[in-house]
Amino acid sequence: MYNYEEIRKLLQDSRSNKDALLAQLATLKTGDQSGSVQQIITLLGDHFGMHNPNPMWLETDLEGVITDANDEICRVSGHTREELIGQKAGILQSSNTEFGKFTDLWNTITAGKAWKSELQNRRKNYESYWVDILIAPVLGADGNPVKYFAISYDISELMHQKEEVEAKNMEMLESIKYAKRIQKMIMPSKREMDDDWDEYFVIYKPKDLVSGDFYWFKSTLSMVFCAVVDCTGHGVPGAFMSLIGNNLLNQIVLQQGITQPGRILSELHKEVRATLKQDEEEEGRTPSRDGMDVSLLVFNKFDNEVMYAGANRPLFWVHDGELEEVKPDKMSIGGEQLEEERIFSTHMLEAVDGDVFYMFSDGIVDQFGGPDQKKFSTKKLKDLIRENHHEKMSIQRAMFNLVWKDWKADGEQIDDVTMIGYRFKER
Repeated sequence: MYNYEEIRKLLQDSRSNKDALLAQLATLKTGDQSGSVQQIITLLGDHFGMHNPNPMWLETDLEGVITDANDEICRVSGHTREELIGQKAGILQSSNTEFGKFTDLWNTITAGKAWKSELQNRRKNYESYWVDILIAPVLGADGNPVKYFAISYDISELMHQKEEVEAKNMEMLESIKYAKRIQKMIMPSKREMDDDWDEYFVIYKPKDLVSGDFYWFKSTLSMVFCAVVDCTGHGVPGAFMSLIGNNLLNQIVLQQGITQPGRILSELHKEVRATLKQDEEEEGRTPSRDGMDVSLLVFNKFDNEVMYAGANRPLFWVHDGELEEVKPDKMSIGGEQLEEERIFSTHMLEAVDGDVFYMFSDGIVDQFGGPDQKKFSTKKLKDLIRENHHEKMSIQRAMFNLVWKDWKADGEQIDDVTMIGYRFKER
C-alpha cells in the first residue's frame, strides 16, 4: 500500500486536528517507506507544528487540475467540493499575488521539490484571504511527480495584524523622520559657523535617525560660544533632551547674558533640574535622573581670550605642537544633586595662533571594534590627533572618519558620535 494514501485519507478528514495529525504521522514514520513519502511526512510534520487550526487540503494532477479537496478548504473558500474538482487550482488564486511567485511555485514542484510560502488567495465571493501553504509532489517509482498536493492554513487574521503593525511602524517612522528634520534645524548651520571660524570640522553620526548628541554654536558682538553636548540616552529620548539643552543654552547666553563657561554650565544644571522637576518627589512618580555631559569653549573676539568648562567631557588642546588634556569637572548637568550648589570651573587658556581644540562625545572612544572587539579608547584618539593635528581640518575630518569607520567595521554603532575640531586664529 502506497503510504501517501494514508496521509491523503488523514487530510481529507476535516475533523482532524493538529495533535491527531502529528500522532498519525509519527505512526507512519515507523513503517517502511520510500524516500519521497518520508520527505512528505517530514514536511507535513514541520508544517503542522506551526499551526493550531485544521488544515485545508487539495490534490491536483500534473496539469494543476483539482482532483480532490477536504471540507476545510471548501468552508474557507466558499466553494463546494463539486465546484472545485475538475477546475484548475488557479480558481483559488488572487490577482494580487505577483505572477513571479506562481512561476517559482510551478518550477519547484515540477522539479520534484516541495514549495512553501505565504499566498493571498480568493474566496468564491472574490474576497481575499491569506494562507500559509505547502505544496509538494508525490513521486512515482521513477522519481518523477505523479500528482501534487497542497496543505494550507488560513492566516488572514495574522496578516491583518501584521499589516496593522507595519502601518503603525510606518507612521512612527515618518514621525521620527520629521523629528530628525526639526533636530537638524536647531543645529548650527555651516554658514553660521563659517562667519566666525576659518578652519574647523564637524563629525556628527547619530546612532539612530535622531540623536542624543548635539552641538551648539552662538556668536555675539564680542563672543563666540561652541559646545558639544552628550545627553542621556540616544534615539527619541535623547533627542528630546537635546531640544531642552539647546533651548536652555540659548536662554542662558542670549537672554540672561551669562558668558563665563563655568557659570553657563552651573546655570544649565539648575535649569535642567527645574525643567525635569528633579527635586520634586511625588507618590507614584520617580524623579528623572536624566541629564547631559558638556564640553564648552568661549572665545573673545577682541583679545584672543579662550575659556573652557566641562561637565564630564574633556577638552583636547594642541598647544605649541603638544597635546594637552584639559580635565573637566567630574559632574554631569542635571540628575541627582547631593551638594548644596553645583559649581563648574572655568579654565583660562593662553592660546596662540595655530593651536587646535577638539571637543567630542564619548561615543567616539567607546565604540567597540578592531581585531579584538575592544573600545576605540581615548589613547587611540589622542594618538590620531598627534599624528594629524598639523593637517588641514578637512583632511583631519576625513582621516578621523576613515580610521573610526575601519575600527567599527561591520559592528553595530553603540552610541551617538559627535566631534568638533577648530584651529585657533589670533585676531
